[in-house]
Amino acid sequence: MNKIWTFIKKHFLTRKFITFGIIGVVNTLIHMLVYGLIYNLLSDQTNYLSAMIAFIANAIAFVSASTFSYFANAYFTFKPKHKTTVQFSAVILVFLARWLVSSLMAAGFDYTVVHWIGLDYEIYPLAKYIAPFLASALLIPVAYLALNIVFKKTSDIKENQNKQGV
Repeated sequence: MNKIWTFIKKHFLTRKFITFGIIGVVNTLIHMLVYGLIYNLLSDQTNYLSAMIAFIANAIAFVSASTFSYFANAYFTFKPKHKTTVQFSAVILVFLARWLVSSLMAAGFDYTVVHWIGLDYEIYPLAKYIAPFLASALLIPVAYLALNIVFKKTSDIKENQNKQGV
């Protein structure tokens, strides 16, 4: 138990993680806004396609929010010494992996909310936000650790190249 607490203190109870969290809140608000707009635009009255609509809406929302998140985290959170195309590409790969997992989770959660729990989005319009919120929230620590590694490693690569005169 002590090792777990030490890990949590070292990695998650820091100014860096709090900054990441604040950016994440703004990111989530952007995500939810775009998701709601797209979901409402694509929504049919029968809810037969709700999982597919949720997947598409989440994909568009995720791309929008991730664009904001990349620049905000590069500037305020991870502050790499060097920004390179390799770093950008690696961050995009992390975002793509997170998008895929998040979208699949959101579609699954949406299916559960609509078909197993039986919530009708026409009666409870805010319920459509449950699926992407759960998917996003569950991936926060994973995203933080992955991005921390990517920003550090890609900045270190450029630093070593500069020292070697490459």
